[in-house]
Amino acid sequence: MGGMSAATMLAKDGYRVLVLEAAHAPGGCSSSYKRKGYTFESGATTLIGFDKHQPMRILEKELGITLPKKAIEPSMTVHQNGKEIVRWQDQDKWLKEAVKHFGEESAQTAFWKLAQKVSDVVWKVSGKNNLFPPREVTDWFQLFKNDPRDVWVLPYALKSVKDVAISCGISNPEYLRFIDEQLLISAQSHAIDTPFLFGAPAMTYTNYTNYYVPGGLIEMINTLKRYLVEKGGELHTKERVMSVDKDESGHYLVSTSKKNMYQAPIVISNIPIWNMPEITTGKMSDYFTAQSDKFDEAWGAFTMGIVTDDVYPEGLSLHHQIHVSDDEKTKLFQSDSVFVSFSHSDDSVRTPKGKRVLNVSTHAVPEKWFTLNGDYELYKHQVQEQIIQVLRKKLPGFDAAEIEIAFSSTPVTWSRWVSREKGRVGGIPQSMNRSLLDWTPNKTPFEGLYLTGDTVFPGQGIPGVTLSGINVYYRILKNLKKYSFH
Repeated sequence: MGGMSAATMLAKDGYRVLVLEAAHAPGGCSSSYKRKGYTFESGATTLIGFDKHQPMRILEKELGITLPKKAIEPSMTVHQNGKEIVRWQDQDKWLKEAVKHFGEESAQTAFWKLAQKVSDVVWKVSGKNNLFPPREVTDWFQLFKNDPRDVWVLPYALKSVKDVAISCGISNPEYLRFIDEQLLISAQSHAIDTPFLFGAPAMTYTNYTNYYVPGGLIEMINTLKRYLVEKGGELHTKERVMSVDKDESGHYLVSTSKKNMYQAPIVISNIPIWNMPEITTGKMSDYFTAQSDKFDEAWGAFTMGIVTDDVYPEGLSLHHQIHVSDDEKTKLFQSDSVFVSFSHSDDSVRTPKGKRVLNVSTHAVPEKWFTLNGDYELYKHQVQEQIIQVLRKKLPGFDAAEIEIAFSSTPVTWSRWVSREKGRVGGIPQSMNRSLLDWTPNKTPFEGLYLTGDTVFPGQGIPGVTLSGINVYYRILKNLKKYSFH
């Protein structure tokens, strides 16, 4: 979505745009694929970003299009210690739900109302500051255009989510674990290491409008693809970029797996910074190696695709986070939760009536999966079976369901499938040690070479990468006079 957002925004203005995609279908981690007649999402995922000030809404407005989507309610159900905690969109309804399960009414009210206020400001400010983090002197002047009444949120960049929760009076350890797991699926980090400024939007995403894309996320990508082509752009699939160099005129030369060579004054990379050293040389490779070394730890994912008959309770949430106890884990299944996304019961494109597709995802340490050698398939099968047992025990209706298809993917699979170094997905984990200005910028030191995607500010989730694509568009517009087009 980072690359597609930048591409369509530039095509809108009449620029000649070429998108190169290594996989057989566009969209990367925001896409879908077919297997045995069913449509699976790239991963178990939610979709927000269409409310006021949010990136998906900005993209629709700028392009003059409507992306296919269907609002869902409730946003998600969390299964923790025998409790079914429903993440309602309405904040008052959500507060009643949280108090019912965890108590501490006054503390929770203070915490969630503050989180919602901070989140609303973050979305408003991020949508207006397209040149953040500042890379040039003139970028700093843009910051002075913000509403001075919003500066009250800045101190929360220096306070962790856990610190704020405790200061509000929250002490229930079960509730603190609940917050940890909510943050892990959105901020890729726990409450103690997530700045409240970024943790607030990550925790409250269920309090905005959540959506489902009929036919799968690929339909959202296909809508953008059609727009790109209508505006004169091109999208080539199965054409992996092998190298990016500069010629004597200062233009970039991009070579691909199809033995093609393209010349352009501007190149935008949507692949993770960890992949960049291998396709660049000299100073460019040195720069990306240094950037990669700054963020040398990130999560991978163990994912599953499952098809069952539709025996689930009516009104069941489409998204579920299931907490896992220590005795339910194995050597390579060490995550504290599993995330499940269902296909909509009315979605006849993804599956025939009477069947449901489930996408399952859980965090994994990617490095461990690359050292198993002959034991790889054994451990992959063990983790798959253990996750199925967790679902039979804790996911409503699953124990009565007949499994027609079940397959799994590890970080090794992800590294091959979407060409991500070490199979890392989800972006760079939040950290209290990282300054607000220390994010990987979209503008590199090499004129005409830009970055977008989940390892670039603001990074995580479909709205985050979409905003990164919008931001790089505005950055390029600012610098266009420096480039020669021919």
